Amino acid sequence: MPKRADPVERRQQVVAALYRVVDTEGLDAASLPRIARELGATTGLLQKYFRSKDELLLFAQDQLTEELTASVQAVLEEEGSLQERLHKALCAIALVDNAARARVWLAFAARAAASPVLLQRHVEGARVIRDLCRHVLELADLDGGEAVGLAALVDGVTVQRALEPEVMTEEVAAQVIGRHLEQLWGST
Repeated sequence: MPKRADPVERRQQVVAALYRVVDTEGLDAASLPRIARELGATTGLLQKYFRSKDELLLFAQDQLTEELTASVQAVLEEEGSLQERLHKALCAIALVDNAARARVWLAFAARAAASPVLLQRHVEGARVIRDLCRHVLELADLDGGEAVGLAALVDGVTVQRALEPEVMTEEVAAQVIGRHLEQLWGST
């Protein structure tokens, strides 16, 4: 870790180290000293940016939500049919191309079940993504209420990508989402 780093960049480095530890060892192992070791830094240095593990977890969950939201918005602004764009967006949300990040998402989701603050952040992030999906469905003259069902499908795919990536491969995940969208589009 460089001695002098931009505070924003440093926070990103800490979050990246947190993600690596969570992916390989789980969220319980992600103490500030363990993250500092992963980063090649001291716990004191980490505490200049995050006073506690809880503060770091909130920041990291917000980062994950921002990354997903930005990915979805970028895909939805691309050229192509609404169905193609929604398929790409749902694959991005499901972390189809990143089983390691899916494991991190699952760890945060599990922790949210017992943490009111993390739960609130998780629900807010899920709402933003559902609203984006609802918007695309409505543009295609489909029932915007389907966004809740799509979110449930995507959550299930993400869990399977996290827990059984050899079964729910990137290709299988994309096919599962694609088949559901074909059925949805065919119902109009």
